[in-house]
Amino acid sequence: MKMYRCFLPPLVAVLSVLTLSSQAMAAGKAAKTQTTVNRVVEINKQALAEMQASKFEAARDALWGAIAVLTDANMSDHEIAARTHVHLAAVYMTGFNDKNKAIRQLVMALKINPNIKITPQVDTPALDEALDAARAQASLPPGDRTSATQSASTGAASAAPVAPVAQSASSASGPSAGGAAAAGRRSGGAKKLADLAEPAPPNKAPEPFYCPLPSEVPPKEDILVRCLTQKQPKKSTATLYYRESGSEDFTPLPMTRSPQGWLTATVPAAAVTGNAFQYYLEAKIPGVKEPLTIGTSDGPELMPIVDGAASMNNRTLTALLQGKDTTTKPLPIVDDQAPLEEINKQFQMDEELRKYHRRLAGSFFFSLGGGTGSTYHGSIRPDSHELSWTNKAAVAADPNTPVVLGKPVMIGGGYSLALLGQLVPELGYQVTDRLALSLQGRIQYALSDSQGWLNDRTKAKIPPTWAVALFLRGQYAFFNAGNFQFFGSGIVGFGLVGGGPFMGYNPKACTVSQGHPCNTTGTDHSDTISSGPLALGAGAGVMYHLSRNLALWFEVRGMVSPSPFMVLGEGNGGFAFAYKFDFEGSEAPPPQETVGGWERPPEEREAPPADAPSSE
Repeated sequence: MKMYRCFLPPLVAVLSVLTLSSQAMAAGKAAKTQTTVNRVVEINKQALAEMQASKFEAARDALWGAIAVLTDANMSDHEIAARTHVHLAAVYMTGFNDKNKAIRQLVMALKINPNIKITPQVDTPALDEALDAARAQASLPPGDRTSATQSASTGAASAAPVAPVAQSASSASGPSAGGAAAAGRRSGGAKKLADLAEPAPPNKAPEPFYCPLPSEVPPKEDILVRCLTQKQPKKSTATLYYRESGSEDFTPLPMTRSPQGWLTATVPAAAVTGNAFQYYLEAKIPGVKEPLTIGTSDGPELMPIVDGAASMNNRTLTALLQGKDTTTKPLPIVDDQAPLEEINKQFQMDEELRKYHRRLAGSFFFSLGGGTGSTYHGSIRPDSHELSWTNKAAVAADPNTPVVLGKPVMIGGGYSLALLGQLVPELGYQVTDRLALSLQGRIQYALSDSQGWLNDRTKAKIPPTWAVALFLRGQYAFFNAGNFQFFGSGIVGFGLVGGGPFMGYNPKACTVSQGHPCNTTGTDHSDTISSGPLALGAGAGVMYHLSRNLALWFEVRGMVSPSPFMVLGEGNGGFAFAYKFDFEGSEAPPPQETVGGWERPPEEREAPPADAPSSE
């Protein structure tokens, strides 16, 4: 006993130290988790703001960054990760119209939280349908489409799933509809939907008896029926008759007047079974003997019952009034056996897209460059000489000596400088990622030397110092390497001003005092030689994209003019600025959840993502 008492104090001390250490470690881990959650919540806020501004690429990049943060922190299965996947699905659906990627993201979210809902700020009918498809792929039962409510959590490490909001589509349908909905609840299996406000009926029904209904409905869900008559729409009455699967008799369901003015009834979910829903409608107008009908008891209307079909609620009614298709579209099966691997793979693909910012197809661009080159020509006459004069020495000794004209001055074949410099402006359109078409100008300039012409005696013309040409140019990128593009080009064009499409420069070669006429080896003053009126050419070059809007380029090319025959080899370099105009106007931001027919106020739209712990 004494020995036991001796060991007791040290044992208690050790246990106390271990307990305090474990508590400190747990507290540190919780603090680190909360810090990560707060960071990801802020990223989600930023992404939602980017979506509101239609900056979908920025929103996508921010959300992928949030997923990378959660993966590094071993929090890929945290509730905030599920919410981030929902927001990424909204970006892909609304901003890129990519339903497959949206469904993939929703499947990942459902694997973390099977009860997760769409955040109200990004909720759309298309995203609701994608969520239904994702639930089917995740082998989950159909869930209601109640949007996620704003969480009031205080930053717990794992937020609790939001409970569905029980709001029936028949809430605005009057007493009869409410009774039918209650019958559906008693029968069990009814799926209640949070819905939009009931839309107003059209000012005039397009048909004598108008009931906008879909071509298919989902099983075991209430069917909201709204009708309107052309004549006396506020005084007419109607009855819906429906027949349950396996029954021979039709059940009458009197329609009541809704606040918006519809004749309304709601078929209980228990009656929506089998392969097709059978019904007909009758409307009576005061003062009119014959009722208006849609279908009859002997020939009822048939509405296929299809898994995954859009629920017949006020949201679907609004789509039908707008003429939108509500039928089920076949969706590809997404293999999602390794979600983390797919996340990393897709993140790498998006990272490549962010890294390489080449010019977008559909962009207009302006390019400006310059350079110089060299020409090769056969025997050709300089631009300032029509005829040579043979007595230059005598005229030089005595200016009063008459000039004796001889044969035309010709320059022997060879190479010459392609003037001192040139500008190459260009205006074009990026047809595809690789092909661009443009109009390109060329402006060449050379200094002139008037000494030795004696054009007042020989009547020789002054040589041109400018050559302005216009070309139709095509460019095709054969090879891409990151932000580099290696391209080939082709041009065809003609000269507008001066010496044809391009000129060569013939420098001063000799003087009269040297005792020869300078008509075979060169001239006694600088001169130019001009190509013919047309030219063809081809080139190759490289472009480096600093951004989607700005690029640097360099190109070498050759041009040939057939009459007179001249070949030009040149190098040009410069920059190109591109911009893609949105001729159809800016894309509208994602539709916003409405409350009572009014758009949610900005301060509510900018609230933290639903189900996410508070960042405060």
